[in-house]
Amino acid sequence: MLSARVRNWGFWARDLLQGSPIRKHCEDIEARLASGTPSADLLQGLLDYAVESTAFYGDYRAFKSLQDFPVINKAILKAQYDAFRSTGFSGVRLHTLHTSGSTGTPFAILQDPDKRRRVLAEMICFGRRAGYRVGDRFVFTRVWNEHNRKSRLAAFSENAVMFDISHLDEARMASLGELLHRDRNIRCLLGYPSTFGPLVRHLEDRGDGPEAFSLRSIISISEWLPPQTREALRARFGCPVVSRYSNQENGVLAQQCADGDEFHLNTASYVFEFLKLDEDLPANPGERARMVVTDLYNRAMPMIRYDTGDVVIRQSSPSCGWRTETLSEVEGRRLDFIYDTQDRLLSPVVVCNHFWPFTRLKQFQFVQEAKGRYRIILNGALGQYEDAIFVELVKGFLGADASVSVVHVDQIPQLASGKFMVVVSHYRPAP
Repeated sequence: MLSARVRNWGFWARDLLQGSPIRKHCEDIEARLASGTPSADLLQGLLDYAVESTAFYGDYRAFKSLQDFPVINKAILKAQYDAFRSTGFSGVRLHTLHTSGSTGTPFAILQDPDKRRRVLAEMICFGRRAGYRVGDRFVFTRVWNEHNRKSRLAAFSENAVMFDISHLDEARMASLGELLHRDRNIRCLLGYPSTFGPLVRHLEDRGDGPEAFSLRSIISISEWLPPQTREALRARFGCPVVSRYSNQENGVLAQQCADGDEFHLNTASYVFEFLKLDEDLPANPGERARMVVTDLYNRAMPMIRYDTGDVVIRQSSPSCGWRTETLSEVEGRRLDFIYDTQDRLLSPVVVCNHFWPFTRLKQFQFVQEAKGRYRIILNGALGQYEDAIFVELVKGFLGADASVSVVHVDQIPQLASGKFMVVVSHYRPAP
């Protein structure tokens, strides 16, 4: 088997032969992050290019600032797809990225070759800060199928182990734990928090400690990582554990500090705005806000003031050595927020924090079906906990008049990507 060192050397040698585009992007990202200032020099060039090369932004040639452009979202991009395509890439082979559709709006984004290189450089730079190096052997836990499975050659070249998590039962967690214990070349674990929770409980039951593994980093993606799960992973594996905030359509937007809790924004590649939940006005630090992103590198399909659909809380200043702008919380998709019986907005984090002490649960899902009506779906609760405990628990933050039902199942389905929706909301108050 090729060593991680040889793979690392081979990767950078190939990049050198191509003119070092990845290395140059990495150096640029590190320099911009170190400066702690927004990439205003890149923004003007992007805006000028977009108004001249796309039908959608052509109406904004008289712009004076970024705020003269409209806030867009997935629905707008999907409805006017061709209008966002740049005329400057005729005959150029573009990369198409498909979102999973977990928001209910699946769509595809085109990326030009330089944008693809930038995203790869982002993953390398932010991976370094978590303890991962190019060439390290890593396990990627997700649902793998014929649509997304890497070829043997691709997996070999990336030193990747594809571990399928279509089922999160005890047998599957035992298999994952054994893989991490047996293969001492594995340096990184990448995957969803909904996998890490059952895994760490399995390892706690076995009594495994850091000496049983060789991991140097754990990177959590796509879902909210409970602080309790993060601390439990640190205790079991003895390595840095970080949550990465990224999406398919853009790239790495932010990553949690290995030594703290805040998320450091990737201001080297994006301009971030934080707008109030129900209007396009700036939110204050410490206030829940919509994350709005301007991608500075994708010229094949410019995305200016793109509402990611996520709710975050901006921090006024970092508490560690990084000089970037920071977030104190990434609370998740706005669509996943629920309402109490008085129609007051509640973050999915509230639900997760209340359910964390029930360590014998294999899975749980909380669903708001209508105003004041909720359903709790439990896997592994029978014989462990009484239903009344959960009903009284959620009434404590929803309201005493909440109508709550409890359903027991053997398995709660995941999305096709392997993401697991802990909180699902089918209700929105009337405007």
